[in-house]
Parts: sequence; structure tokens; C-alpha cells
Amino acid sequence: MTLDWSRLNHAYGPASDLPRLFAEAGDCDPDLAEVAWEDLWASLYHQGTVYPASFAALPVLADIATGRVPGGRRQALALAGRVVTEEQQLHPPGYVQGRYPSAVAELHRLTRDQVTARPFDGDEDDFLYWLENLLAFEGVPVWRRNLRRDAQPVVCPSCAGSLEIDLSQQPEGTRRRDPNALFRGLGREGPVLTGVRAAAPADLPPMASRLRSLAVAAGRPAAADRLTRLFGRTTCPDCAADFSVPDRIAAFAAERSAGAPRRASRGAPGG
Repeated sequence: MTLDWSRLNHAYGPASDLPRLFAEAGDCDPDLAEVAWEDLWASLYHQGTVYPASFAALPVLADIATGRVPGGRRQALALAGRVVTEEQQLHPPGYVQGRYPSAVAELHRLTRDQVTARPFDGDEDDFLYWLENLLAFEGVPVWRRNLRRDAQPVVCPSCAGSLEIDLSQQPEGTRRRDPNALFRGLGREGPVLTGVRAAAPADLPPMASRLRSLAVAAGRPAAADRLTRLFGRTTCPDCAADFSVPDRIAAFAAERSAGAPRRASRGAPGG
């Protein structure tokens, strides 16, 4: 059955223009194709926001990524990954895998091919970007959105202090979170108060160990090292309690998710 795109919304309203944009994305004129992809990203993943049409587009993006229809294969794969990464904005976990199982399985396979390609096409941050997409297609919560984030907000499990684990500094560390950071734009004043201790590779949980192995095999040592720190331990600068970095990141994400109701899904679901 042909999908009625006009019944779905994207960032700019009814998604009736998507068939044209998908066709232009596969045009032999590179300039036309480039503009079409810019419009597709803006429509389906507008500044990190997704829409009903974003999810309905996954089978089309899978067709492009596999080469069944013409278009930018890497662009399609990347866009699909970002859409699924933000699944929780409109849907409960597992919605995408349940509604579009064939498309998601293909997109997952192609994303794994992307991260195992030799040589890997990209830098350390690009590698973590593709690992997030890989986890999104696998339905893994929390880490699909947190491998690349430099400043991780957490709450101390002992004193309930509001903290920030900063992996962007050298050395990395944990500090009191600045409540005015969003207003100032620069919320990292002052020294790092406590350090982050990397986990030994042998002590990593299975998922983190798998991701680190992929990074090592891809020749991305900085990404591999970041994963050991992201799954390491740190100390509260207020009460000196020692705690697990991933446990507190996951707890903060769960609390934030529970307190933020999903946006209303405008338009009929696509299939």
C-alpha cells in the first residue's frame, strides 16, 4: 500500500514533499542531490528533533542505504541512525524495532559494516557517532545518546549533589554542576575537582567491551580510551563518595526520561 505522506508531519508541516526530495536525493546532478539531502535532514531531524514522518521514512532510507534505489548511501544511513537515536521523543523503547524490523535489521548490518570497514572513514568523534547509531539500531537505551557527550550531568548517590563529569578536559574530572551554565553559555569555570579513573579493559561490561574492541580494531585508540573512562569511576567533590560513572549517567538519564513526557505525535503513523 502506498503511504500517504500528506497525513504525516515533519519539521515544516505535512510531509507531502518527501517523495520529491527522495527522488532528487538520487538525481545524477550532484548539486540537486546535495540540496535535497540538506532539506531531508532539516525536515526529518531538525536540530535534533524528530517527527512522525522521520520514522515512516526509515524503510525508504534503508532502500537508499542498501542501493536498491539511487541516492547517497552514507547520508541515508547516517540520517536513519540519528532518527532512531531520538526514538524516545515520540515513542517508547523498542517501537522502531517492532514496527520496521526489516529496515532496522538492514540498517544495523550496514552500520556495523561502516564501523568495521578498513580503513575507517573518519576521525575519533565520527567513530563514536557511528557506534551510537549502531546501538540505536540495536535498541540500546542511554548509550545511543551519550558516547560523544563531553559533559555528563549526574547526581551523587551519597549526598545527592548536582555534578558534572567532564571528559573534554585534560585531565578529565568531576565538578559541581553550574546551575547557570545554560544562561552563560560557558559553564566550565574553575578547576576540575576530582578525577575520572578508567576501567581496566578486562573489567568493562559486555557492551562497553564490544565497543572498545571495535574501536581498537578500527585503529581508533582515543575512542577506545574514552570508553574505558566513560565506564570507569569517579569521586564526588563534595562528600568524597566513590561511584560508578556509567551507573550514575544511566540513573540521571532514567530520571530525566521519567520526568519528561513524550511529545504528541502529529499525524497518522506511517507504515
